[in-house]
Amino acid sequence: MSTFHKVVDKHNHEVNAVIGCEAPGLHQMPERLIAAMLVNILGGPASNSLLNAELREKRGWVYGIECSYTQYKDTGIVAISFGCDRPNLEKCKTAVLRILGRLRETPLSDARLKAFRKQLLGQLAIGSESGEAQCLSMGKSLLAWGSVMSPEETRKAIESITATDLQSMAAKLFAQDNLSELVYL
Repeated sequence: MSTFHKVVDKHNHEVNAVIGCEAPGLHQMPERLIAAMLVNILGGPASNSLLNAELREKRGWVYGIECSYTQYKDTGIVAISFGCDRPNLEKCKTAVLRILGRLRETPLSDARLKAFRKQLLGQLAIGSESGEAQCLSMGKSLLAWGSVMSPEETRKAIESITATDLQSMAAKLFAQDNLSELVYL
């Protein structure tokens, strides 16, 4: 895997930055589920995600920050993206790297792991209320694996993820030499 660090001056008021890495592909189970949970902890839709809580809610450094995980047949991509004012760019990058380092080095406590599991399961339950989203998800599963996991199988798979699993995945994904960076100034 080749990484890059690129800065492009677009003469914008807002800085847009992406820090990313290669991740498990669509057919890598259970790794892809562990990566998905890790990404949800980092930058999922809740305001208590680690990145949002630190950079937006606590510090007020970013306009918005999110973490996404895209899975392809043979590989995947994790991308942390944020928008901030120029003077905050280095502080934001340092904070993101500090949070990634903490995930690599320190397992989540039992209480935090339980809370993050509950949050992910709740998000999945809310998402399952949309018939269209359910059909699209089931169609994707049928095309990729030839079957659809039941809600009970999904719950069991998520509940089986340990703090050690998450820490190992963070160490693999977020090693300093695995991260690429693109910044538009």
